[in-house]
Amino acid sequence: MNNNLYNTGYIPNQNLMQGMNYNTTYVEDYLKNNLGKKIEAHVSFCDSIEWRDSVFTGILEDVGKDYMVIKNNQGTYVIWNVYIDYLVILDK
Repeated sequence: MNNNLYNTGYIPNQNLMQGMNYNTTYVEDYLKNNLGKKIEAHVSFCDSIEWRDSVFTGILEDVGKDYMVIKNNQGTYVIWNVYIDYLVILDK
């Protein structure tokens, strides 16, 4: 057999992606700019009959890579981002 099967002579260019300008914005960055504002979080818990579709309204207290913390008169809620359908920011 020919030993050159895997030796194609192709060397990936590591600097190829450096010239491209990607403007990546994550939901986390957007929400951090809205800390302290009143929001509505519309969430769906597909495995729960009691909590299937819920709306949490309150003040956005904290935001992480995969969660958010909303505080209102009833308590403080940690909501994982995988359950969020959409958000409405009520204070502008």
